[in-house]
Amino acid sequence: MSELGQVLRQAREEKGITLEEIQKVTKIQRRYLEAIERGHYHILPGHFYARAFIKSYAEAVGLDANSILSHFQSELPAQPPQESMERLRRRRAAVARQPLRAGKWVMQTLLVLFVVLVIGVIYTAFVNRNGLDMPTIPGNTQGAGEDFVTTPGSDAPGLSVEPGSEDGTGSTPGSEAGKETEQPSALPAEPVLTLVEQKGKTNHYVLANAEQITITYRMSKGRCWLEAYEKPGGKPLEPGKTFQQGEEKTYTFSDSAYVQVGHPPAVEIFVNGTPVDVSQFKGSPSYMSVTLARQ
Repeated sequence: MSELGQVLRQAREEKGITLEEIQKVTKIQRRYLEAIERGHYHILPGHFYARAFIKSYAEAVGLDANSILSHFQSELPAQPPQESMERLRRRRAAVARQPLRAGKWVMQTLLVLFVVLVIGVIYTAFVNRNGLDMPTIPGNTQGAGEDFVTTPGSDAPGLSVEPGSEDGTGSTPGSEAGKETEQPSALPAEPVLTLVEQKGKTNHYVLANAEQITITYRMSKGRCWLEAYEKPGGKPLEPGKTFQQGEEKTYTFSDSAYVQVGHPPAVEIFVNGTPVDVSQFKGSPSYMSVTLARQ
């Protein structure tokens, strides 16, 4: 076992965390976690993933990942030159193929635009020709194409103007057609809850698009003890209490919230209607901190 692996394993055992729990948090397969503890980096899927997996492992057990990587730099596997050259060769080959694909796409686009342009020119010429070929109306002394208005009792066909209309459209001032349509107002943004840090047994969240914090606890799988504060070390909103299965409790806070949860697996938690993943909570009891994100 390598020195780095011993440090990581010792930190994990001191916190009472199993490899299955780390796998669930980091999404790294257990066999890769075991390889890191034993120093068998050749088992990992490529040298690039070694640093990323070790960093995630260190963060999961509460260690400073950057300090760990810096201190044990000599133990970390270096990327083989052959692998770097192979990646560079593949990248250059992909770049060399891109102009050919782009050229083919441009030619097809230009061809489509040319066909559309030809159709547009033909259509415009046809419409203009029909307008110029309008026959002259017998008895009309005005030039072809000029506006004309019939008078009452005239047999000559023409455009009629409805009473009360000055422009021939039949609409009068103040009609509904002249009124602007009111635009619907934009819908308010939904609250967004983000997990920003896991420090020990405390999960720190930031809540955006909200004016206050509302946390609802629903006992779904057993009993759970709760106590809520505005901030750590402050006065509780009310004395702590054990809630039974089927009960529900809601707390409202102004700018920040800090709540102790005795047994997270037994409770469903909602922050301003957004469900919280209690599987990320570490240990019993656990703590959650929520802060409003001010605009």
